[in-house]
Amino acid sequence: MLKIDSYEQNGCTVMQLDGDIDEDGMNVLRLSLMECIQAQKCNVVVNLESVKFVSYMGVGVLVERLRQLRACNGDLKLTGVNLYTERLFRMVGITNVFDTYATEALALKAFAEAA
Repeated sequence: MLKIDSYEQNGCTVMQLDGDIDEDGMNVLRLSLMECIQAQKCNVVVNLESVKFVSYMGVGVLVERLRQLRACNGDLKLTGVNLYTERLFRMVGITNVFDTYATEALALKAFAEAA
């Protein structure tokens, strides 16, 4: 089961994920990101450091929510992308779709510099 801990920092929502983004996890992530969009909290950092598995459908959720966040003048930045997830992104052809960072601090800094 995917667990998501969220906190706000510098006008951004940081989501720390723990677990797998499988069928159940995908639904949890979809709902959590939709709550951000509905609350107009459209700058989101998703930390994948504790995620071991991402399904193809999980990638679809990330891409879908990225589009929606950008539509409300926000963005979705990823941190802690492991080798498996990096390879999956490459296979699906979306390596250039997401901005990825080594740490949450670097992702938050990128949001601050863009403002």
